[in-house]
Amino acid sequence: MRWVHDVKGRYYQAHLVEDLFGAWTLITVWGALDSRRGGMHSTAVDSHADGVARIERIAKRRHRHGYRPVAL
Repeated sequence: MRWVHDVKGRYYQAHLVEDLFGAWTLITVWGALDSRRGGMHSTAVDSHADGVARIERIAKRRHRHGYRPVAL
């Protein structure tokens, strides 16, 4: 998932990935649209369903802060 805030020129992304051992990780990336500044954070999640639930909470929070979803 990717969200963009047009007025502030910011973006936020969330990716749910499975490693070779079957463990799930939520990776979040954020930054400015017009620069290379930004950050990344990875969090281990208990299951795919837990990761999806976290992404849904992120989507709600991004929407409340004025971000719009965009296709990757």
